[in-house]
Amino acid sequence: MCWLGLSLPTQADDWNARLSDGSGVEVEASTHRAWRLEDGRRTPLWDGVHRLEDGSVVIVRDGVAVPNPAMLETWNEAPPRRPGMTERESETCRELVRRVCGEGEAENAACAAGESCRLARELLEMSAESLPLEAEIQAESSVGTQCREALTNAFFAPCR
Repeated sequence: MCWLGLSLPTQADDWNARLSDGSGVEVEASTHRAWRLEDGRRTPLWDGVHRLEDGSVVIVRDGVAVPNPAMLETWNEAPPRRPGMTERESETCRELVRRVCGEGEAENAACAAGESCRLARELLEMSAESLPLEAEIQAESSVGTQCREALTNAFFAPCR
């Protein structure tokens, strides 16, 4: 048999990083399933916003990671173009919270009890955290990107 000229697509590598607590996180390239790696065990990573050692974040919803630029790069996909770090990115996170939680302060907002509101507030809190300078530049951009993506995600529907 001659296989000349036949090229099979190569499978992308899984994405790996370290969580801020030192445990590992792995996201499968083919399914985007997120896993926590600790003490030789591989368990599903719970839904929520997770801070990585480098200060960036990963959002997991229904056990699936929302791809970030680092994951897309690992999977040989072009990361979305993003502007430099600006105050506008923090404002994007505040807008996400207003949209998802509703008008009003904190627990008094109309949709404050919703899961999407809780996750939006976690992103906003992460965007305000003080980090070492090297991590801060990457984290601010990453959190801003996550907030922009969340504004277009059906899970983060406007409060009614």
